[in-house]
Amino acid sequence: MPGFLSLPPELIFQVYCSLDTIGDAYFLSQTCQQTYSIFRRPQSRPKIFEAIIDHIIHDAAPTKAWLEEQFSPGSLWQPTEAELPVDLTNEETIKFLLNVGFPAVNLPRMGFNSSDLRISAHKGQTLDGYTADELFDIFNHEDTDEDEGKPPALSFRFGAIHHKLVLLNNKNGIIYFYDPENWFSHRGVIANGLDKLSVLLGMVVAVTKDLRTASLGISWNHRFEILIGPLDALLRKLRDYDFPAGYGSEFWCGLIWNLLAFPEMDT
Repeated sequence: MPGFLSLPPELIFQVYCSLDTIGDAYFLSQTCQQTYSIFRRPQSRPKIFEAIIDHIIHDAAPTKAWLEEQFSPGSLWQPTEAELPVDLTNEETIKFLLNVGFPAVNLPRMGFNSSDLRISAHKGQTLDGYTADELFDIFNHEDTDEDEGKPPALSFRFGAIHHKLVLLNNKNGIIYFYDPENWFSHRGVIANGLDKLSVLLGMVVAVTKDLRTASLGISWNHRFEILIGPLDALLRKLRDYDFPAGYGSEFWCGLIWNLLAFPEMDT
């Protein structure tokens, strides 16, 4: 350790950026005054968090292997062609479901729940579908030039956060957030496809697995101070992967807030 501490600050900063976990960074920051001061520099911390998160999610991909590594083996709902509703016609969605599958999981700290996909399948039920009329004005501004005035006939639910629905637009495969209890029911785009949504959720799970060890047994205020930096960096990485997952997204910002608000870091 004495030899390490004799390194110039720039090299210690590079050591931080090479670490595999954010928990390791917090541990290193507690070893001495020099490492603590480097970690606490406002210009250093965001770069450290982003570098470590890059290590954690560097191989993120919409593959069965990577998604099951995040959500656990057997966690993906992978229907057969016969189990898909005949009204589901978006080709990219069908291909992804048949070849990979979508996480059928309950992530209580994040607030996201799609576990009923598997429950419905066991009961022989199909995906929950909603017509444009049933969803009020959610698609009214989504018309293209070639079919102006004709909102998509159907959308399908792939999860929820409490009473708010995560919906797939059957016309273009885009994922939307819908609040049936709000007069302004359309709450924005979540992701540009079911495969993108799967990876984005997997990124959150991967990073928060690491953060659990950095926030145990401390007060909420201290915990908030520890988690806000890496979670803010994570939100930027989500946006880099798929633009709708940014600071203006009610879904993703709400999900990050849920992780900050709960007293434990279990996803």
